[in-house]
Amino acid sequence: MILTHFNPELPVTLACDASPYGLGAVISYRYPNGSDRPIAFASRSLAPAEKNYSQIDKEALGIIWGIKKFHSYLYGRKFKLITDHQPLIYIFNSEKGVSVTASARLQRYSLFLSGYEYEIEFRGTAKHANADSLSRLPLKSTEVDTSLKMVESFHIAQMEAIPVSNKQVQQETRNDRVLGLITTFTQDGWNTIHKDGEYAPYYSRRNELTVHQGCLMWGVRVIIPSKLRSQVLGQIHEGHLGVVKMKALARSFVWWPGIDQDIEKLAKACNGCQQNQNSPKGAPLNAWEWPSKPWDRVHIDFAGPFLGSMFLIMVDAHSKWPEVIKMKNITSESTINVLRTIFSRNGIPSRIVSDNGPQFTSQEFENFMQLNGI
Repeated sequence: MILTHFNPELPVTLACDASPYGLGAVISYRYPNGSDRPIAFASRSLAPAEKNYSQIDKEALGIIWGIKKFHSYLYGRKFKLITDHQPLIYIFNSEKGVSVTASARLQRYSLFLSGYEYEIEFRGTAKHANADSLSRLPLKSTEVDTSLKMVESFHIAQMEAIPVSNKQVQQETRNDRVLGLITTFTQDGWNTIHKDGEYAPYYSRRNELTVHQGCLMWGVRVIIPSKLRSQVLGQIHEGHLGVVKMKALARSFVWWPGIDQDIEKLAKACNGCQQNQNSPKGAPLNAWEWPSKPWDRVHIDFAGPFLGSMFLIMVDAHSKWPEVIKMKNITSESTINVLRTIFSRNGIPSRIVSDNGPQFTSQEFENFMQLNGI
């Protein structure tokens, strides 16, 4: 194909691609009939560290390298950026901006691209043969990204911040049946077979997953293998911070499917967290008429879980006498059985005030109230 001279009056396109071992870029003119005429070709081999990138990172690197290579043609003018990697259309969309959960490398690339005026376009691989062939037949020379060490240092710092070593995470990730496959998919590309069931949480985040030193990461968070999760949870829980603060701490460094539920379950089962948790915000008070006699009006509600149990609390509005009963379960039937015991001792009240919880609004409970004239 014959190259043409650069003409600033014609619209410019830049097609970029990446293979497992090289990058390719073609800068061209686009004529009114839709045909492209190349101005220049470029390719290079990937450095050893770059070959370990996930496929999406390799494709993004190809775009960044292509723009840097043809900076003098592109800077200060609008151009069309062409890729055959569909996820990058959304990640590098100049109007939407990059997701906050994207990897640090993709966020850095997006920041670099913000200095250019471009419109990104998807082109199928069959029509992307020029850049694709260059990436598969690269020149032997490599031009390593000078900021590579800075990015790797950032991820190493993130891995060192978690309570297990990166070597432990690396080894257990390799031994973990699911994460071992996810690591391979992240580096070599996903298939549609492994997108449901236990793979679904990873598949939905596949465009934001990266691999660093054998550790799988979602954005800046290290994905913890199943064997190390209890150890990490123990370290997060060490200060009895409560559910909200433990979740915030975990989100700074680590992730795995269901981590929020695991933290909630741990906090609910911990006596220290229950005793140190903040009291709920007080509701506005509504004045009730003072009852003329004891046990005329009683207020009832459930409290808990506290120390692993629920409690039925009943307070007489006249005398402020409390009845607190530990409950094995909080069904309507269990509630009625407890109330029968209390009524046999204190008498039947005229009115019962509740928060209309499901136990107090069931048909069984309404029948009990009517039977006792309450």
